[in-house]
Amino acid sequence: MTSTIQNRCDIPPNRCFFTWDIHYECNFRCSYCFFCDSWEEEKKKNRYPGLEKWKQIWDDIYKKYGGGHIHISGGEPFCYPDIFELTLHLIKNFTVEFDTNLSWDVDKFMSLIGPEKVKFAGSFHPQFANFDEHLIKIKKLKDAGYDLGINYVAHPTQLEKMPYYKQKLEEIHVHLDVMPFRGTYNGKIYPKNYTDEEKRIIELTDKNTAPRMLEAYESHDEDKNVEKVTPKHIEEENKQLSIKNQTAYDSTAHYAKTNKHYHKLCRMGQMYTKIHPNGNAYRCCLIQPEGLIGNLIDGTFKFYEEPKPCVYDKCPCWVAMISNEEDNWLFHWKTPKVKPFLNK
Repeated sequence: MTSTIQNRCDIPPNRCFFTWDIHYECNFRCSYCFFCDSWEEEKKKNRYPGLEKWKQIWDDIYKKYGGGHIHISGGEPFCYPDIFELTLHLIKNFTVEFDTNLSWDVDKFMSLIGPEKVKFAGSFHPQFANFDEHLIKIKKLKDAGYDLGINYVAHPTQLEKMPYYKQKLEEIHVHLDVMPFRGTYNGKIYPKNYTDEEKRIIELTDKNTAPRMLEAYESHDEDKNVEKVTPKHIEEENKQLSIKNQTAYDSTAHYAKTNKHYHKLCRMGQMYTKIHPNGNAYRCCLIQPEGLIGNLIDGTFKFYEEPKPCVYDKCPCWVAMISNEEDNWLFHWKTPKVKPFLNK
């Protein structure tokens, strides 16, 4: 076991975490998605180095940093070429979690890959999926022993049936996680303009994380003129916003509040990285030059060896890995509940 691996075993959360936007491609076109008007443009940012190259990349990361947890998102991960084969390789050394709309063949997946090292952050999108059919897939995965939860976007048009969906999922022991809608609808900016009754419904449906997310994502007064959050809007905003040396935001900038973590030592970049479809890896979810820590495909990725101060005066993160404040965030980084996988 190398000293680098051993050191990370001793540092909360005791293994490295990777959020991987594997590609910007999806078979759904939900109206509330950040990319709803720009999927064709976003696709141009994708890089597909091939299955064997990805195997080599993740094997090298394992040798340097030991086992960890890879949270694969997108886009829809199960539209990615060779995703079943890639998953089979990843679970040799890592646990893997998928953000997915569950539109794919769950029976085939279960026949190839067991539940021991896999978690699903599934989602239900009423605009493109039938709930009863969706529930059948969810129940299959749950009965087979997979760690599974369901995300649901609290769009104003989707609030009415939310308690019903929660009830049906609870009957099969699956939790519904409510994602506050971030965007505009009927000229109102959300989550800022949820009514008190809408907030009450959201918080009653998901008492664990929804209140934290509402607090973190509510826009401040300066956001009142934002009409619609889209990648094009974000690109234009990036040309105007600056935080220390013209640092740019990503989509979360629209909903960032004053950063309680500002100048505090943070382990993001030491124990966590956000990977984009072109291979670029950033210390956290904010896309800015000084947070770039290399590119996986080009072979330049490298974690920090120690925590570094957070330099962003606005940040929506509610689970940032602030040193000596583990009680505020460690609960979030303990999933799936398995031991770290280490080199022998």
